[in-house]
Amino acid sequence: MTLGHTEKTRRFIEEHHDNCTECGRSFKPGETTHLGYVQRKKLVYVGDCCSAPLKETIVRHSYQRRPYLIPPNDAVLWRFMDFTKFVSLLKSQCLFFTRADRFQDPFEGAKGLLKNKPKWDKHYKEFFIEAIRTVPGGEGLNKTELELLKEAKRLLNDLNTIGARQVKETFVNCWYESNYESEAMWKLYTSALDQGVAIRTTYKRLYDGLYRSPDIQIGRVNYIDFSVKFAGINDSFWYKRKSFEHEREVRTVFRDFPAKEDFGKLIPVNLDVLIQKVYLSPTSQIWFKELVQDIMIKYDLKKKLEISNMTAKPFH
Repeated sequence: MTLGHTEKTRRFIEEHHDNCTECGRSFKPGETTHLGYVQRKKLVYVGDCCSAPLKETIVRHSYQRRPYLIPPNDAVLWRFMDFTKFVSLLKSQCLFFTRADRFQDPFEGAKGLLKNKPKWDKHYKEFFIEAIRTVPGGEGLNKTELELLKEAKRLLNDLNTIGARQVKETFVNCWYESNYESEAMWKLYTSALDQGVAIRTTYKRLYDGLYRSPDIQIGRVNYIDFSVKFAGINDSFWYKRKSFEHEREVRTVFRDFPAKEDFGKLIPVNLDVLIQKVYLSPTSQIWFKELVQDIMIKYDLKKKLEISNMTAKPFH
């Protein structure tokens, strides 16, 4: 019996993505995985190793590793912002996800360097030709080389079109992973440093605060040298250039097809779960602390307000 996917079952797959829930074995790329129920309506996500007891099957997958690593539950995350954005966060009870093509970095969602695109095209043309030729059922066996090449070029053109479209259908919200504040992040993400605010959370708080949505991916960004590497077809929003490595970014990614928003999307979040502490920038004044406290009271945010640890005074 095959049942329909629900938010519950999709969340279950995401939370148990890499391991059999019955024996704990790690899945291998290409392995068939099964989501379904065993006796007493127990939901499981298993490999062939533990699929025999399944009474009801919801879906089968060909397992693929995620293109990103998930931080530990207690990994500390920071988001630095101007006061106006902090007020907007409290008022809307939403995180703002920026449309990928609206970031200043032109490499958001990029597969590689333009000068290397001929190599990319050659690889995928050959891949498509072989895939058509060996498709189950033998439909490609009688095609001429010219027909195979024509079909492969069409598929490659479709692939390029999808890639260009994805940057307008992918929305991203960024966090800095560190146990400590960052002077560079304060300066980078606050236009007026003396009126900057940061919220501190953890990976688990962020995941739970977004209501454990299976439609939102959360993971660490990979930093690569695009002059020698490509990002995969479905991986490109998880790769950035080495020059951004100082950002130590953990990002949340949401895709919307088709997207209607021009600049970004507001995603509801439980602020009481999300926010661990609120920090004021190291150059903020007393009047600003009082203003932030008043705003937190107005929006019933009962969280500890801290002055930046960077204000501590040394002795010599």
